Amino acid sequence: MSAGIFLIGPMATGKSVVGRELASRLGVAFIDTDAEVTAAHGSIADIFAAGGEPAFRALESAALAEASTTGEPAVIATGGGAVLAPENRALLRAGYTVYLETDLETVTARIAGAPGRPLLEGNPLDRWVKIFAAREAHYRHCATLTVDARTGTVAELAEHILDAYRRRASTTGGITT
Repeated sequence: MSAGIFLIGPMATGKSVVGRELASRLGVAFIDTDAEVTAAHGSIADIFAAGGEPAFRALESAALAEASTTGEPAVIATGGGAVLAPENRALLRAGYTVYLETDLETVTARIAGAPGRPLLEGNPLDRWVKIFAAREAHYRHCATLTVDARTGTVAELAEHILDAYRRRASTTGGITT
C-alpha cells in the first residue's frame, strides 16, 4: 500500500469511524485530517473565528499533504471540504479514494444541533444540503470507489472497501495483506 486509502464525503458521513475500522483490518495507521488540524491549531470553530474558512482550508490542505507523504501505509479520513482545493483533488485522484455516499436523511440525526461545525450555523440541515450540492461532483470525480454509506454497519462498509481494494491491488501490485 503506497500512500494509502483516502476516505472522502460530506460531513457526518462516517469517514472517521469507517476509517478506524478499515485501518484496523489492514493493520495500518489511521489519520483523520480534521483531528490533525485541531490537535495542532485548536478547534475548528476557533480556527474559523480567527481566520475564517480560508485559514481552515489552508490547514486542511497541509494536513492532507502531510498525511499522504509519510511514506507509511495509512487510511486517511479527509474533512468534507478537502475536495474544494484543486491540489487536494489532484492528490486524491492519484490515490485510492473512496467516496462514502450518503444523503440528508441518513446524516440528519448526526448534524442536527451538532456543535463545532461552523459551516452549519443557522439552519444546519439546509446548510448541509447546499454544501453537499456544491461538493458532490468533486466527490464523484475524485473517487476510485463509491460506497453507499446509507446502509450497512461500519464493519460491513469497511469489509466492502477492503474487498474492493484487495481486488484492485491484485491487478495493480498494491497491498498484499
